[in-house]
Amino acid sequence: MTATTSYQAGQEATLARLAYVQEAAWGVTPASKLQQIRFTGESLRGQKTRSRPSEINSSRAVSTAVTTEESAGGGINFGLSYGTFDDLLSGLLSGDWTAASGAASLTNGSVFKSYTFETSFSAALFMQYPGSQITGGTISVQRGQFLSGSLTVMSKQELSATTSLSTGGTYTAPTTGRVFDPIGGIKEVFVDGAAVAAVCNSVSLNITNDGAGADYGLGSAAAQGMRMGVFGCSGSVEFYFRDFALYQRFKAETIGSFSFRALDAAGNGYRFTLPAAALMNPQINAGAPGQPVMASFDLEGNPDATGVVLKIDRVPAT
Repeated sequence: MTATTSYQAGQEATLARLAYVQEAAWGVTPASKLQQIRFTGESLRGQKTRSRPSEINSSRAVSTAVTTEESAGGGINFGLSYGTFDDLLSGLLSGDWTAASGAASLTNGSVFKSYTFETSFSAALFMQYPGSQITGGTISVQRGQFLSGSLTVMSKQELSATTSLSTGGTYTAPTTGRVFDPIGGIKEVFVDGAAVAAVCNSVSLNITNDGAGADYGLGSAAAQGMRMGVFGCSGSVEFYFRDFALYQRFKAETIGSFSFRALDAAGNGYRFTLPAAALMNPQINAGAPGQPVMASFDLEGNPDATGVVLKIDRVPAT
């Protein structure tokens, strides 16, 4: 029996695919096969800024609007899995992975990287975003949830197409490892290299490139260039309250390393480290009867002596 046709009112999100390729020249998509990535949702879009003069006229009608800028970008949400987002993390941190003894490390730097993203909705429906810079991101895990993340993307422009930018019209297959889970996947939380005795309930990192943006000029609605901005990392962490050890760090404004480690089912892992972090603004409250007392802290990331604010170590299974 043949399949039923013409049943869809529109395209189904389940069938959408998202892929990227790094650009050698900003805004120019190289002739290459695009790398498909795993994601839980995306909000990439193009939009136009319109303006109208406040002309005085007897008709009482507004003046006709004109386009002054055209921008594009949005967010990409994901569950973190080993090796899937390494290229994009390097763009977020503006750095390169450095390998040593099978492992690799990434720190914030000053290496600008741009990408072309393509969302495929069907064999003949594509949205394309050349000249894309990753301006921000999050990494977070909490009890009862998998380790999740997001990327904020700013693009030169949005284009629609009926053919893919990927060579051969197909993508390089994504990774297949399991996402990091909150039980076997999240190992100790460390402060100054020592595991924190208190039980951790959640950790989140907010990674930013403050001031990153697009530059516009006369003669074109699309962006004409990008600014990298200033790198920063902050976040929050929550523990079950048991003593004043962490609170005293807040009172003394102690600066030290903060890190946590994640492992997948195969033993591959990442360690996220703020080498010069401060635990700030604690909130320790008895919220309700029968509930545990929690101690929540803001994470303040500062540069260490070498300018590193965030370090990510990638360690394969041994």
